[in-house]
Amino acid sequence: VVVTRVACEVFHQILMGSQAGSFRKASPQTPNINENEKRIKRLEKLKRDLQNIKNERDELQGILAKYKDLNDRINFETFMLEVQHNQLMTDLKRMPQDISEALYKYQHLTKENQLYCCRNCHLLIESKLIQHKVRMLWKENRQLLREQIALEECNIKTKILCKEGSQKIKDKYSRQSAGKQIIVLPGSKEEAAMSNPCA
Repeated sequence: VVVTRVACEVFHQILMGSQAGSFRKASPQTPNINENEKRIKRLEKLKRDLQNIKNERDELQGILAKYKDLNDRINFETFMLEVQHNQLMTDLKRMPQDISEALYKYQHLTKENQLYCCRNCHLLIESKLIQHKVRMLWKENRQLLREQIALEECNIKTKILCKEGSQKIKDKYSRQSAGKQIIVLPGSKEEAAMSNPCA
């Protein structure tokens, strides 16, 4: 706007100067020296105005360059935002399907968890039963061990008694061989000892 206004003023001054020169040429009374000085001053003023116009043009070009860089940066950021927006919209469109798949997996895992809980309960019950059986078998084993010890002790006593009985029988037979006759009455202890040497 400033450049246009200054240019209009310059063209207006040039137009007015040309008209004034024509009028001055028509009037022979105006001196030539004053006219030349005015033209020189007007030319200098036009040069200053032209330089001002160039300076303002250069300043406007710098501002336009800055605005262009800013516009390019804004366009790039806008493009990146559009890419992010499109990616976000794509993710949002896929979200219901992802939620449905996650819900299906959750239900499946819940069923498996319930089955594992039931199996764990059964295994705990079986483990308690096995522990009870182990305790019962341990008690039976201790009882059998006691009985085995008692049988071994009885067996040892029986062997001792058999040895003593056999020794008595040998003594009796040795006495008989020495010439002594032993009368054994029916139903006596001697008859029972002879019939059962291990008693």
